[in-house]
Amino acid sequence: MKVRCIEKVLPCIADPWKLRIIAHLDETPDLALISKYLNGKYSEELGMVTLRFGEKELNFFRNAQVTIRMVDSEEEATKLVNNTLTSAYHKAMISGDL
Repeated sequence: MKVRCIEKVLPCIADPWKLRIIAHLDETPDLALISKYLNGKYSEELGMVTLRFGEKELNFFRNAQVTIRMVDSEEEATKLVNNTLTSAYHKAMISGDL
């Protein structure tokens, strides 16, 4: 699973020198798994999980959309999302959940 495309690049509301990016994944993510292995805040009702890495925030949605806040570039956002997904799924594999 990885970023398929970038839909929008906007200035971040919290810091106009940073970016807010909306991207789409090539598969539907397992939100419960991501939340469990990366200590995210999961809302089944909203169909999303929120992860924070310092000032950066990622929101994964059940429709395979991802929002990334407080990044410097599209490349940084793509790398952050792909690395985050890889980490969650590797931890799940090691634990036997996949």
